[in-house]
Amino acid sequence: MADDVLKLLVSTSKLDRDRGSRELDKFIQSESDRDSIVKIEDELITLVGKEDCKWEEKHGYLLAMKSLVPVKKVVGDQEFLCKMQVECLKYLQDNEVRVRLAAGEVFGAMCKHHGVEIYRNSKEKVMTLIRDNLERKIDAENPGQSMESEEVGKLMEKLQSNTTDTAQIFHDTAGWKNLETCMKCLQEMVEGCGSEFGTEFSPDLLDLISTTLNHTNRFVRETGFHVCATLINSCTANTATKDANHKSVDDMEVDEVGVEATDAITEGTADSDMSVDQISPVLTFGQKFSGELARGLADNWSQVRLAALTATRAFLLALSPQDREQFFPQLLPRLCLNRYYLAEGVRLYSQRTWAEVMGMRGCKLVENYLQQVVDYYIECTRADNHAVREAACQCIAELAKKISSAALNPFVPTLLSTLIECFQDDSWPVRDMACVAAGSFIHSYPDQSKSSLPVLLPLFYQNLEDPISSVRQGAAIAIANVVRAYGNEILPDLISRITAAIENLKNQPEESEKYGNLETGPATYGVAKRIRDNDPDLHENQTMYSCGSLAPKMGRGGGGGGCSGGSKFKKASEPWELADGCVHLVGELANIKACESSMESLLTVIARAYTMKHYVNHISLFQTICTRILTICQSLDKRIFKSQLEQFFDLIFYCLESENGLASHAAEQCLQALATRLGPNILKGRIENYSPRYLQMYNQKVVGSCGPGVLPPPPGIPGPFTPSGGGMGGGLPGSPVHIVASRAPIRGGLPPTQSIQIPPRSGGDCQPSLGGTPT
Repeated sequence: MADDVLKLLVSTSKLDRDRGSRELDKFIQSESDRDSIVKIEDELITLVGKEDCKWEEKHGYLLAMKSLVPVKKVVGDQEFLCKMQVECLKYLQDNEVRVRLAAGEVFGAMCKHHGVEIYRNSKEKVMTLIRDNLERKIDAENPGQSMESEEVGKLMEKLQSNTTDTAQIFHDTAGWKNLETCMKCLQEMVEGCGSEFGTEFSPDLLDLISTTLNHTNRFVRETGFHVCATLINSCTANTATKDANHKSVDDMEVDEVGVEATDAITEGTADSDMSVDQISPVLTFGQKFSGELARGLADNWSQVRLAALTATRAFLLALSPQDREQFFPQLLPRLCLNRYYLAEGVRLYSQRTWAEVMGMRGCKLVENYLQQVVDYYIECTRADNHAVREAACQCIAELAKKISSAALNPFVPTLLSTLIECFQDDSWPVRDMACVAAGSFIHSYPDQSKSSLPVLLPLFYQNLEDPISSVRQGAAIAIANVVRAYGNEILPDLISRITAAIENLKNQPEESEKYGNLETGPATYGVAKRIRDNDPDLHENQTMYSCGSLAPKMGRGGGGGGCSGGSKFKKASEPWELADGCVHLVGELANIKACESSMESLLTVIARAYTMKHYVNHISLFQTICTRILTICQSLDKRIFKSQLEQFFDLIFYCLESENGLASHAAEQCLQALATRLGPNILKGRIENYSPRYLQMYNQKVVGSCGPGVLPPPPGIPGPFTPSGGGMGGGLPGSPVHIVASRAPIRGGLPPTQSIQIPPRSGGDCQPSLGGTPT
């Protein structure tokens, strides 16, 4: 049995080594075969003593020693303890990263079982290793580092063709060898010491960690914030444990070394009679922590932001609500913005942190620090990272919706001016969010915004014909908010524009501007993709960037690149795209009571689009119409809608029997919503009167899929159901039926009765409130 465990521990497979570690733990727990444990230990010592020892054997050895640490403590084997400290320091400089990480884990296990004394014995050497590796140095006499030097040279040659700073890209993305693993070792030791580590906190340690938090390499910064979070948690656990005991210094045993370390922390500021229990290193160095965390929360790399968020949550929760207030001017604006950050992990963790730290006081706290919040948002709209600019625009839109007008009034002109600048951004998501945010401000602050209307309206109209579908949807939302604010002042002009856009479809070319000689059906998509993929313009004479980096940094006004291609890559708008935007606009106007009298004529105009099918992308426009009919029927007065229904049947059933999957699905969803709104029998009668063939198609493709006598569910509701009363299925405003049927197919699931629509970037998640748990 011992031979089998030993074989697993030194296997070349990681799964085998992990299994061997588990089997050894079972041996140790059983306490039935001590001789086998000794045999395994002796064999491993012999293996790692050879000159040609493989790294897998070293790794297995360290895994076994980690398991043996608690056993050696029970038997009081001090020789083992001293030996392992020396060997782990040696293995921290091994060429193999997995060996170095395992050495750090052994240090952590020794600290856990033997206390803070292990840290005191080894901290100087570990901290020296960290300091010595802060700069990349190659030891020519070390074979492993010589090999690394050759690989570095090859990578630098590949980067030479880059027009940006080659060295900066290399240092920001390449690994940093021993530095990261030494810091992880420090983290393991701090975590192993637990609450005892509070007395070991020192200014020198904080300065060293601060240096790593500002390092040029993102992996080092990320590891540094993880160490910072562990350090804060340990100090917090120390304070909480001592507070729970309610003992004074005179009534308990005091670690003299720990008291000396604490005296160094306070640097003479603490009263000589103050107990160690009352001193909080986190609060003592709070301003330094806060400054470093603020930089991490604004880091260009998402992984570093997430690590900084873990440290920030630990830092704020370690303080009382009163003590946190002094750090909010730096941390609150950054926490607030990261709730909308593009990276999902950062966004969700920020939302949970906000709920835990702020509770129900979110809006009030933002108002208290509104100057700092607004300044930071404006600063972020000018950041190099397009994801930051997009999040800033979303946050500005949130201010218009959730902050009281009395508090926000002084900042409205500045924020509107900032949003106008963002309309010129290279990144279309930024332009999209700037458009939605500007519309929200106009609706919430019509008097202050009126002077900006001559500038904003042309920008809204420009976005309404943007080649990107979601940008057109955002423009429709913004223009609808303008109508809510100014009513009949702009409505006649809008109706004229919508009519002209639909009529202009006759001038739409049959083919698109590029790759237009191909059909857009599913069967030919792969052909189009291959032709585009082989387009030399997409692949020749392009700037090279490190994989995963944000080096492209899409410019704010015409100088960027990247996957969210900007305005300098934007193709000319086509008539069908403007018509598509106008369809979205009609869908938004249907939610406004003041526009109800104009809806009959607007629906008639939209229906005329079916007569023009000569261009390739007509099916995309028809899909949008089907999707919008679905929402219009839920919002518009039933009497008005029923009078216009028949003129859309040809278009709906054209999409239903088309080979385009998206259009067919949109038509099916549309018919399901109509059946829910009007009643299934009424809809069948209207269809039969118009065309018996359409009724047969409806029964086969829509009703037949749910079984006889069962009504198809409305969009967003799983499974067939029987409606009550023939209306909304018994759903009340705000219920899933109301929300999904009215908004989900378009912009992410928000009901049309809300004055602002902030479209989420992933699925149908609604963004969180400034106060309370995210919804």
